[in-house]
Amino acid sequence: MRSKVITRGIAGAAAMAGLFSLAGHATGANYAASSPDFVPVPTQEKVEFASNWYVRGDLAYAQETYPEIAPDSTFVSSTSVLNAYSVGAGFGYKADWFRTDLILDYRSKVQAAGIGPSAQCITAVDASGNVTATDICTSHLDTEIHRWDLLANYVDLGTWDGFTPYIGTGAGVTWSRLWQSDTWTMSNGLPYQVSSNGFFFDFDRSQTQMHYQFAWALMAGVGIAMTDHAQLDVGYRFLDLGAVSGFSGMTGTSVSQRVFVNELRAGVRYMID
Repeated sequence: MRSKVITRGIAGAAAMAGLFSLAGHATGANYAASSPDFVPVPTQEKVEFASNWYVRGDLAYAQETYPEIAPDSTFVSSTSVLNAYSVGAGFGYKADWFRTDLILDYRSKVQAAGIGPSAQCITAVDASGNVTATDICTSHLDTEIHRWDLLANYVDLGTWDGFTPYIGTGAGVTWSRLWQSDTWTMSNGLPYQVSSNGFFFDFDRSQTQMHYQFAWALMAGVGIAMTDHAQLDVGYRFLDLGAVSGFSGMTGTSVSQRVFVNELRAGVRYMID
């Protein structure tokens, strides 16, 4: 009798376990049927608007080998070294070891004035063309030269402890505006003039010239990291700015000579990204 009871108990427990198992499968099936499929949300890659681009500003002290403007208004009698400066701004792009930028520089104005030699000049002519009066006249020379240059450049040589040495070569264009005048005055200080009813030769001359010329440069320096985005740029640059032309005050003939520049430059490059 007891054996039958135990057998029935085991059978009942097995039946209950089967019911729970069926219920569990049914519940899982219903959940699987009712839950939606999970679709992962696509991730958007970060778009860098100005990656690797930078802006820069520069100041430079320069020594320029320039035609000497002599007192007798001979424009290129010899050469002289002028102390000058330049101010520049530009932008560039850096990709690993290669870097290129475009810089527009304004160079300080070259200005000179001088008193030339004195010469005998005609101051009065009668109706028959005979010279009736002369004087001693003196020439006065004024010259101004304004210059801009635009150059593209560099090669970085690697970075060590925040220092990035570089070398480079540049090519571009230089623009110059030359204004030159040669005026004469009489011994009384008044502008030269001739009293005459006819034609007379005027010694005064002036000219304005604008020139666009090929320019090239060699440079070397080092970039020094100041922040994650900013670098101090210190370097040397040699420039060939083409030829400057003028005239000889006494003869009026045109003369020209090339302009070479040695610069010590300092500036800041700022990465935009």
